[in-house]
Amino acid sequence: MTMGLYRLKETNMHTPLALLGVPVRYITWRGHQIALHEAGSGPTVLLVHSINASANCFEMRRPFADLQRDYRVVAIDLLGYGDSDRPDMVYNAQIYADLLADVARELGGVACLYAVSLSSAFACIAAAEHADVIERVVLVCPTGLEDLVIPGTVGGAYRLLHGWFGAGAYRLLTSRASLRYFLRSMAYHKPEACDTAMVEACARAADRPGARYAPICFLTMLLNADLHEILPRIVQPVHILWGEYAMTTPVTRMPAFLALLPRATGQVLPGAMAVQDECAAEAATSVRGFLAATAHVAV
Repeated sequence: MTMGLYRLKETNMHTPLALLGVPVRYITWRGHQIALHEAGSGPTVLLVHSINASANCFEMRRPFADLQRDYRVVAIDLLGYGDSDRPDMVYNAQIYADLLADVARELGGVACLYAVSLSSAFACIAAAEHADVIERVVLVCPTGLEDLVIPGTVGGAYRLLHGWFGAGAYRLLTSRASLRYFLRSMAYHKPEACDTAMVEACARAADRPGARYAPICFLTMLLNADLHEILPRIVQPVHILWGEYAMTTPVTRMPAFLALLPRATGQVLPGAMAVQDECAAEAATSVRGFLAATAHVAV
């Protein structure tokens, strides 16, 4: 079956991880397979996981489970992560912004693009450039004003991590013990919220050929994006969720985002960092309220 420039596939070169418990659907994007996980019906919400050494769609498990009751929910594994292809290439923010916009268009337009942390920056670029296919945006602890702003260059650090040293370091970084420590100390305020299923999903996602290539670009700052000129161009309604104890992007950053976004609202969720997973019920209520309030607001 052919859809525009993209071809749906039911198989991948590896047995799908299928971390969200639904069959994985693939589209071909710029010659690479991109994994989509879909459930529910109604207006489309596209969920976008954050960026780290072992990122994958399982991070969005709770919004995926909750929103599918009233929405068509599609969780993407970004290029280089999860069940998507992991090509050896230099990744940057614009590549991911283009990917999100093209997937949104392939899905017939999305009612909401819901992204976390650094991926929020990619979502903002996509929204600013493609208001025709992205109606609304939810950002969780976004970057791009004071954190992860200046893009890096392909230099010595990139080459070091790309070689044998980086391969060994990646294996150590993504061992189950390392992932458990990192997630529970750096990504979650409540360690118990990071359960065995989360650690296992990340470990399995990292144990794939090519899994280190996209994280190399993250570690060498090639994925950074400056949003100072992007945010004022976003004409769609935007809702920002911020964890009270967010570390990479402290909650003190929120006023600057609200000041630059023409149609933004925000909410701080107490006692959490990874709000979509740690305080899933509160986050879901906030997102549902935003979607309901802006359902008929024209861009």
